[in-house]
Amino acid sequence: MDSKKTDPAMTGENMKDHNVALPHSGSEEPAEVLDPPAYVYKSELTEFLWTLPQPIIALTMMSAVAIAITGGFMSPEALQGDADLLTGFLLFSPLFIILAAERIWTKKKGWLLNWRDYIEDAFWLFTAAYIWIPLITDYYSTPIEDAFGWVRDNSFIPVTLEASSVPGLILCAVIVQTTSEFLYYWIHRWSHSYMLLWRTHATHHHITKMSAMRSNRTHPTEFLALSFSTPVVLALFGASTEVIAVSAALGFINGWITHSNLPLRSGIWNWYFTSPEHHQLHHSHNFDDSNKNFGCGIIIWDKIFGTFSDSSHIERCGSGTGKQLSLYDQYMLMFYSNDRLKQL
Repeated sequence: MDSKKTDPAMTGENMKDHNVALPHSGSEEPAEVLDPPAYVYKSELTEFLWTLPQPIIALTMMSAVAIAITGGFMSPEALQGDADLLTGFLLFSPLFIILAAERIWTKKKGWLLNWRDYIEDAFWLFTAAYIWIPLITDYYSTPIEDAFGWVRDNSFIPVTLEASSVPGLILCAVIVQTTSEFLYYWIHRWSHSYMLLWRTHATHHHITKMSAMRSNRTHPTEFLALSFSTPVVLALFGASTEVIAVSAALGFINGWITHSNLPLRSGIWNWYFTSPEHHQLHHSHNFDDSNKNFGCGIIIWDKIFGTFSDSSHIERCGSGTGKQLSLYDQYMLMFYSNDRLKQL
């Protein structure tokens, strides 16, 4: 069986001191596959075809938002003051398509959700969409508007991210995602190295099944920490609201796809962007595998800083004992003692 994931601060000699099981050596029996893939690729052509949905969906979603913007369909005048309705539809409709696809083209049957899973995931999505994401978004205009305004006005970057064409908006969105993910990469990586930060991040790693909505299973304190990178980048580049909308489309769709229970394979798109295979490995219960592929949407920083793995093998996902935690425990992980955290 794989090694038990434990306190991220316990590495090397410290792991021995805490009697943590280390990975098996090559001389031992091969590890039992707890949940073999339910989907079998019948040919190389089939594998290639499964590299296409991710870039097609991502580009289509970004293009739809960009076309709506440049065509004036998302203006308050066009929607009688309710532009947010179309924005919400364009951003969230792919999620339900992906969830339906998981029931048809399933990568691992053991990851299929039951009705209780769907209800809990809906709760996390609802709180993210109506509490935490709006709170982060308001950073740009309300709680610390003056601070971000000062950053924007005194930015050392001589480029302003704004565009009036569909290709221009998509390019600007990719730049925003890439630069903001540089900051996110280091925050995420440090979260696996220091106990204080791991407390905010552990909730996300205690999922025992991969599915699209699980990208939103994030502790409120981590939402604040991880989302800090994007407002900083937006302020530095003076990004326009149009660029922000297209960037959000790319961020949402990447998060949903990389957490999905679909048999998607890594292709040319994933030389730069994170694939489900990359991110599923990061959610592995195996301690070493979980410390790879920190990029949720952009994988290039892992390649540059030496934390990339192209392995597509994952026996199971989860953390600690590998058991599903109650909703109460997922929220309270932040406040538990070190010993209590190691027992979950």
